[in-house]
Amino acid sequence: MDVLALGELLIDFSVVPSPEGTTSSLRGSAGGAPANVLAAICRLGGTGQLIAKVGQDPFGDFLESCIADAKISTESILRDPHRTTLAFVTLDQQGERSFSFERNPGADTQIREDDLHQIWFDQAKVFHFGSLSLTAEPARTATYAAIERAKAAGCVVSFDPNLREPLWRDLDEAKRQMTNGAALADVVKVSEEELAFLTGEPEMENGIDAFQEVNPTARLIVTRGPRGAAFKSAHGLERVPSIEVQAIDTTAAGDAFFGAFLYYVTHAQTTVRACLLDDATTLEATRFAAIAGALTTTKRGAFDALPRLEEISAHLSVL
Repeated sequence: MDVLALGELLIDFSVVPSPEGTTSSLRGSAGGAPANVLAAICRLGGTGQLIAKVGQDPFGDFLESCIADAKISTESILRDPHRTTLAFVTLDQQGERSFSFERNPGADTQIREDDLHQIWFDQAKVFHFGSLSLTAEPARTATYAAIERAKAAGCVVSFDPNLREPLWRDLDEAKRQMTNGAALADVVKVSEEELAFLTGEPEMENGIDAFQEVNPTARLIVTRGPRGAAFKSAHGLERVPSIEVQAIDTTAAGDAFFGAFLYYVTHAQTTVRACLLDDATTLEATRFAAIAGALTTTKRGAFDALPRLEEISAHLSVL
């Protein structure tokens, strides 16, 4: 197994304009950052498994079907009496998103430590998690237990802070939990805005330096929207450009980026840890990931918008 992930699996509802200019409608699709990351990996030809809870309701049935269709292992998709979490996404004219949630509590918050099976971790190269499973108990305790199991199994641990302000009791708690998660990871992907939130440093390079005080050994990748991504190498700040696209929906772009990055390092000729320690390989993986993220913005939705390997390769060949 390339990547085992734990976290939210939910329905993303988004407003779809009518082509005739009449009343818009809502479109529901599978979502949740860890699920999107795995879907991106599997779309590229990798393998993934998701530990998640959904409701004993039609939304849960739909999501389990979507996970199976995306070639993600459903072995650890669990059911809970609480309702499946729903997210409502609105887009501005640049395709940027804002969120509201129906989750009080949602099934995704009900993952428990005793739901975890060690064999899931033993067979994975990478364990991936985000911050939404840290917003409430019992999922928070289960997430930290999963990290311990992953480390015991020798997994590389990856983390996406993925700040969603409406889901936190307060932002001080959000910062504390996200910092704790980052401190336990081997590779972290953050947006520029999330980096500033975590470190208090509005300038990106200062933020990267401040992050190193939290976790000096982690490989930190900063996503910068249409400007690509950046990371610190032995030679200084590496700025990795994106490709120019006409963005219509940024949903799952960051997840596509991270999924493509993890796909690249799990399919390299050496170990994942060696890839993360090597600046040249990290640069290649980041360039590959930046293309994946950009291509995802040219289509609506999450799973449906994720690019295939040949699409990314076509752009790599002309860079």
